[in-house]
Amino acid sequence: MFIKYRFFSLFAAAVLAMSLCACGGGSSSSQTGTPKSTVKPPVEADVSVPDESEPSEPPVSTIGEHLNAAYEIMSGDKYTFKCTLTADDLAEPVNIERYKSGNKLYQSQQTSLGKRGFLSDGNKVYEFDYLTYSYTDEGAVLPDVIESVVKENLPQTGSHIKAKEGEVVEEYTYMGDTFITVYDFYFDEKNGSLKRYTSTYSVEGNDDYVETRTVSELSSSVGDEGIFSPSFTSTLTDFSAFSSGDRQTYCSDLCQKFGITEQQLVSNGMTNESFKKINYDDFLGLIYRYSTKNGGKAK
Repeated sequence: MFIKYRFFSLFAAAVLAMSLCACGGGSSSSQTGTPKSTVKPPVEADVSVPDESEPSEPPVSTIGEHLNAAYEIMSGDKYTFKCTLTADDLAEPVNIERYKSGNKLYQSQQTSLGKRGFLSDGNKVYEFDYLTYSYTDEGAVLPDVIESVVKENLPQTGSHIKAKEGEVVEEYTYMGDTFITVYDFYFDEKNGSLKRYTSTYSVEGNDDYVETRTVSELSSSVGDEGIFSPSFTSTLTDFSAFSSGDRQTYCSDLCQKFGITEQQLVSNGMTNESFKKINYDDFLGLIYRYSTKNGGKAK
């Protein structure tokens, strides 16, 4: 499953994963079978003309010292972030890794089905998938929850904090028009390191949906810089290079391999003709939705 940071989240991301999705309400066909997102819709731009007679005051930060310390690592020149995502509707944990070096960013998420993610090498954004052994160079960068909460300067709250002994917690809430998203960050009381955080999505008339990310590493260094090389694309099929006819043939062949029937296509509002214009995310969403049901095994 690819976590697309599906809605509800803190940033607009192609309601993309690496649910990192990644990653319901507001879901597209590419997101079925993945957890809910962690990014809210973009805030409308303020187009009002400022009053130049009075100097504007910078907004007062609402971010606590512990989350701010984590953000300082992630806003630096380099970082490594590793965590494991769990949620009630996930069949297995999702292992997420994110690396940054200068203007380069890499994120992957892995389950027993395989690895999926994106790479921004400073020139292009590559989205890749090892279940289908394909990629596109027309991908999108997924925002990180920690960076998003800080940049949005979300207010601190205390609605349902559940700290364990030896922990301190900071809670932040985003109030949408039709939903509420609460982020609880748990830190080690002694050294201040981030241990885990939960994302709770609430929509009127629906049960709360909770994701938990348990952090195994957050450091200001990167091991192998080779991870930022797009050389891996040489072993994968370039989805974005297909003509409409070749795309239809490729998608039809993979659907057959994964046992996706015509009836299942119709139930998703699609036919074989849809493959001529289908985008990468929607196609992978279809494959993951039904490959999950048959154990991810091609026929």
